[in-house]
Amino acid sequence: YHYITRTLYFSKHKSDIEELEYCASYNMPIWSENNPEKFWYAADQYTSETRRTSSHITIALPKELDKNRRIELSERLMYEFCGQYKMPSTIAIHNHVAALDGQSEQPHLHLLFSEKSMLDNIQRSPEQFFKQYRQKNPEKGGALKITADVLGFGRNILFHYRTQTEKIINEFLEKYAPTKIIEIHGMEIEVSSAVSCLSNEDYNKKHGTNLKDVPQIPRSLLFSTDPEDQDKVAEYRKNIWQIRQNNLCERYKNEYELALVRKREQENQNRPQLVQSKKFDFDF
Repeated sequence: YHYITRTLYFSKHKSDIEELEYCASYNMPIWSENNPEKFWYAADQYTSETRRTSSHITIALPKELDKNRRIELSERLMYEFCGQYKMPSTIAIHNHVAALDGQSEQPHLHLLFSEKSMLDNIQRSPEQFFKQYRQKNPEKGGALKITADVLGFGRNILFHYRTQTEKIINEFLEKYAPTKIIEIHGMEIEVSSAVSCLSNEDYNKKHGTNLKDVPQIPRSLLFSTDPEDQDKVAEYRKNIWQIRQNNLCERYKNEYELALVRKREQENQNRPQLVQSKKFDFDF
């Protein structure tokens, strides 16, 4: 909780490179409505050692959406995964500039939630809230725990999260930012801004592309001041840039080829005008 909300000992964490754009909590018991920290502290204190205290999901948000739309999108995702089940939750939106190019934004959502639900609207003390639920006497036991099994997803819960995230993000992009401008080999091209939850391997199988995974620069090299390490980082950056360019060509091959055709057509249309202008260019 303190990490995603940048409070207490995390108040200055990454403050020079990352912005906390927004944070809020939802579906909290009365005793923590005005202080969500109390809820997460109680979760740590009273949850059995053999049980999960909370769940945490990190979701990359589209940089094509402005700050207000990102908040709207984050609250929609929160509702989809835990809000509709009245699970206590806290969201935080972080944004930082990409380390690779130092320019592009990388907004992302942190969603922290408890599977202990407020659906029955029974007010329980902090200690009782995290006890085991009693089906016959709910008021005497802890809050109902809505797990992946209870929801009917079981081990497929991560697949559910990914597919629903893709669906909801694309709904927002279609409404607010249906296209984006990318650059391939120095040519700017307008393409669909829709995202996919598929891995490169699965995307290749489905669409017949040849997307490749981008390697991660080891942090030990990225923040090293050693000249040899810096040379290695430069080589990493060059390789990553090339892979990303190739991936763009693979994913937007049709758009790129169409842009090339239009460029050649435009050049051909301009060429006769140049010839004609030279034909009547006399010296006196």
